[in-house]
Amino acid sequence: MSHLRNFFTILHIRFCGRKSKLQAAIKQANSLHSKTGKRYRVFFFGNKYHVWTRDDIKERKKSSLFKRHLKAGEDFDKICFYDTSNPDNNVSK
Repeated sequence: MSHLRNFFTILHIRFCGRKSKLQAAIKQANSLHSKTGKRYRVFFFGNKYHVWTRDDIKERKKSSLFKRHLKAGEDFDKICFYDTSNPDNNVSK
């Protein structure tokens, strides 16, 4: 039974993490960046893509979603799929 549940979980994550959803999140990040001028990053957490700024990451650290020792800059730069300040160095290519 657990093998079947794991199989469907993997299929669900693969479906939610497909390339079209990543491209939509990148488009949203670029749109928000052009409106506000802030740096936006695209992450995959909770089986979906999120577009967050540094302030959003800090808020999630305060609410204990992330551990407090993680830094909003260097630690999250390693795991982001796209960064509006450095679009040439992204995972989506």
